[in-house]
Amino acid sequence: MRDAPPRAPSGNLTAALAAFATLELAINRLANRLFLPQSTVSGDSAGARSSHLLAASGPLLFHFTGVLGLVVLVAALAGLLRRGELFPRGTRFVVVLFGAVFSGLVTLSLVVGAIPAGFFMYARLAFAFLSMFIAGGVLVSGCKLRVKLGVALFAAPGALHVFAVFVDHGLGLAASSGVLVVLTHARDLTAVAACVSAPFLLSPRPARERPRGRAAFVAALATLGFGALFATRYDLLAAAFLYGLRVELPPSGAVLGLSIIAAFAGWSFATVQLLVDKGGMRLAGIGLLLLAVAGPQGSSPVELSLGLVGLLGLAVGELRAIPYGEPARARVSGEAWRAYVGRLATAAGDGTSPDDSRSEGLVVEEGDLEVTRIRAHRRGLPVAMRLLRRRGALVELEATVGEAGHSGPDASIARPRSWLARGAAGGTRQARVKTGDAAFDLKLSVHGQAPLADAGLRGRLLRTLGEGVVSLWRGT
Repeated sequence: MRDAPPRAPSGNLTAALAAFATLELAINRLANRLFLPQSTVSGDSAGARSSHLLAASGPLLFHFTGVLGLVVLVAALAGLLRRGELFPRGTRFVVVLFGAVFSGLVTLSLVVGAIPAGFFMYARLAFAFLSMFIAGGVLVSGCKLRVKLGVALFAAPGALHVFAVFVDHGLGLAASSGVLVVLTHARDLTAVAACVSAPFLLSPRPARERPRGRAAFVAALATLGFGALFATRYDLLAAAFLYGLRVELPPSGAVLGLSIIAAFAGWSFATVQLLVDKGGMRLAGIGLLLLAVAGPQGSSPVELSLGLVGLLGLAVGELRAIPYGEPARARVSGEAWRAYVGRLATAAGDGTSPDDSRSEGLVVEEGDLEVTRIRAHRRGLPVAMRLLRRRGALVELEATVGEAGHSGPDASIARPRSWLARGAAGGTRQARVKTGDAAFDLKLSVHGQAPLADAGLRGRLLRTLGEGVVSLWRGT
């Protein structure tokens, strides 16, 4: 058995994008428009030169953030489509189509500096449909219902804003149109509801295991500061929201104004709670941060890109954090696991390899995920095993004896619930076949022609086959 060097966590580039996007928001969208024009005076003083330098760095940060956001978005979509991690099989072609259109228009805006209003409308529509496909991928996943609702709430404001703009400009309806009013109010209400409910909906870990102390302390301090600004410097805060997030802040005394404070408290608590964790939860926290920086009313292709990357980070992070909410599993230390992998690799082979090679085991660590691969030969047939562990607990096992064909399997055997959950990706599309054994056919679903005439073999399958799927390729 040998260890492979751990790979860098996949969220590092997304975290770097979040850092640059926050810096761009602070310098380019806020400081350049609210403070630097008033503080930059004529002359060659050190303060004037530093203000000019800071102001000049804003557009550079904006362009760099746009390029980095496009790279992260394309890489994330390509990886998710290749692994089949988020988007169902039937939607992947449409996701590729909308992703290509959106990426092409964002690239055009970064190269040219601006795109025509009509092209920007196409980019907005592609953004809206991609947001719905991302939310739809979570809705059909194995996430808990509350997590699905949380992701859908965060995906809704951006899509509703695009449809409101399309109704207003594309269809030529008056600003007082009932459809436009409904869409605008729905956008604002879903944005507030998503932030207020985020601490209760997004974290899949049981409440007793969530790191609440630091998150509550940071969120309380941030909310107190935000509330003080809201009460004493409403004009400054309203300008910051308008220039930074393209959002009109409601009056300080209105009920909606108080809901904004509650939304900020919920968003800050949920974001910090996810960021202080690791793995999928941290990626979801980075996604929440990017969604806030982008704002629900993206007015440039760069902001739309940040919003999509944020929504992808939230969705994929919650998918990868599903095991946190599952019942506790037996955990094994790293040393004990490596010793077990060595014994398993030795036991899997019997020395019948064509080239007399020995069995080998490979362990690769990536964040909280550990992948173990074992290769051996038994009775002259190749044996391959793939084991996945999260936080020291085994969560998935895949074993192959012989050579699996490139086409789909000739038969598959599984419990009906497992077969439906895996679909065509884990089994065969062939029709279900009854074996004539009533007890066997009641508990297991056989699709295709499987050699199950032996009653003893059927009994062993009933006793040992749990939530997995057995796939057979004839002759291999």
